[in-house]
Amino acid sequence: MAASVAFFNNKGGVGKTTLACNYAAYEASQGNEVLIVDLDPQCNSTQLVLDDDQWDEIYEDRRTSEPKTVMGLLRHFRGGEARLDMGAWNPIKGERFDVDVLPGHPSLSILEDLLSEAWSGLKAGGAAGARRSLWLRALREEIERKYDLIVIDASPSLGAINRSALVGSDTFVTPMAPDLFSLYALENITGWFERWIKEYDGGRVGAQEELEAIGYELKIPDPLPIQHGFVGYTVQQYVSRSSGGEVRQTEAYEQHRREIPKRARSLSRLSRLDGSPDLGTVPNMFSMIPLAQSCHSPIAGLQKEDGLRGAQISQQQRYVDQLQEVFGNIATRVAEAVAD
Repeated sequence: MAASVAFFNNKGGVGKTTLACNYAAYEASQGNEVLIVDLDPQCNSTQLVLDDDQWDEIYEDRRTSEPKTVMGLLRHFRGGEARLDMGAWNPIKGERFDVDVLPGHPSLSILEDLLSEAWSGLKAGGAAGARRSLWLRALREEIERKYDLIVIDASPSLGAINRSALVGSDTFVTPMAPDLFSLYALENITGWFERWIKEYDGGRVGAQEELEAIGYELKIPDPLPIQHGFVGYTVQQYVSRSSGGEVRQTEAYEQHRREIPKRARSLSRLSRLDGSPDLGTVPNMFSMIPLAQSCHSPIAGLQKEDGLRGAQISQQQRYVDQLQEVFGNIATRVAEAVAD
């Protein structure tokens, strides 16, 4: 089964989508076949990776858009069934990122209540609830020979959709910003994880027995890989201020930055890896982010023809060097976690 990594934080504005998509492009540049699964109803990954014509083809007509996205794959859930519609499996190639995308959809939030009900069924030892809750793992088994890596872009929430994404994932990265609410988020995530892992453990045996009784081949993992799948956090660089010609760090942000390792100790309970969970600093790339978005290109793929000008050319190389250091750390730790 292809390795998977979810980029997840319940706080927005931390550069999660930029990091996830550029990491996917980095892995593709290393010769890997990569799939991005966009599970954020805002569909930012889909919009970043696919070009305007592809975007319009999917979403211009709302009546026909759902079957072209993850909603088509999960359409039977809304009809009361617990199976994927693999006839709707149609990932789309993002040419400049060189990765496939399973597009998101704004209606994905409709599934929040259905997946919450499914989780209640799994907790009670029900087969149907287990099958719905483990939909991503079932998908990975269906496509296991096609991809080397699956990158999941999750929304900033602690809801049922994200829980199902993490239940089906091997590992996760938590992008951070050096601010107070990111510190709160670390503690929120840990408590949330530990609650539903206990619920999963309580219903797993009964659900597995019921699946076997009806002859359905789905192995419910024991333990869930994600229980030990935290591979670390990244920190988004903040904008410094200049005083008297000298750049000085903003005191409040630096204080929060120093707090992150201590607050992250709770998340480290969800990891078997040794060493610091700090994966590195993601540079603040200023105007290069909207440029990359408008060109549907990874940062490393931007060219003069895209509008790079003057100092941006040398800045791009510095950004790429910093990002590749972070991406190398993520790749190493994902490989170590999957190998355990």
